[in-house]
Amino acid sequence: MKTWLYLPFLLLGFLFVGCTKTTNEVVIPNQTISYDVASSAWEQVGSTFVVDFDIPPLNSNTNQSDGVIVSMARYNNSGVLSSTFEMLPEVYENQAYSVLHNNGRVSIEVKGVNGAPTLRPPGKVRFKVVIIPSERV
Repeated sequence: MKTWLYLPFLLLGFLFVGCTKTTNEVVIPNQTISYDVASSAWEQVGSTFVVDFDIPPLNSNTNQSDGVIVSMARYNNSGVLSSTFEMLPEVYENQAYSVLHNNGRVSIEVKGVNGAPTLRPPGKVRFKVVIIPSERV
């Protein structure tokens, strides 16, 4: 008789173990835009060299709430792109690379560090701009 008394509890135990929680997540992919820049494309502004890119997806909402990451890779003398991308800001060969972004534009600036003269970046460089959607809290 006591065994019949425990049977409903046993069945309820199997019922609760069988329940699983399902969640639906919406994934919004990031956007990646690449630009190749020749050494001659850098414009000298005072003691700084600057190159600008038009980035149409970078609007006022995106600029305020999303993440913008810029990295660079260099081409070697044979014209082969390095497989290593370095995230900016970066100091490379005594030159400081920095990034500014606003509505529709990304600017890369190069300036000498610790009193070093500012030099035009030698050779071809690829910049990769990644816009990562984020929800503002």
